[in-house]
Amino acid sequence: MTLISKAKTGTGRTIQVIGYILWFVMGLISFVWTLYVLFSIFGIWTIFVGLILAPVTYAASFFIVWFSTHHFPFIMLAPYLISWVGLFMASIGGNIAGDD
Repeated sequence: MTLISKAKTGTGRTIQVIGYILWFVMGLISFVWTLYVLFSIFGIWTIFVGLILAPVTYAASFFIVWFSTHHFPFIMLAPYLISWVGLFMASIGGNIAGDD
């Protein structure tokens, strides 16, 4: 394994790990925020529904908050978009690192 391929693998893995951390932390913030909004507007049963449908709740979290509160959530836009950027970075890092 040459020095260039080691550097390429290391750089790719670093980008991938940073992307996964961004996705997890910001995605968790968006998810919990959405569960709180659902709870405060519709009641406790929506927490259970939100947890059962966790992937859908995460993917649509921005829109759930927007349509539930009838206000455009500018503050929530940042963690929501950063979580998707983290997923994109993890994908790019995996492509840069290549196969082991």
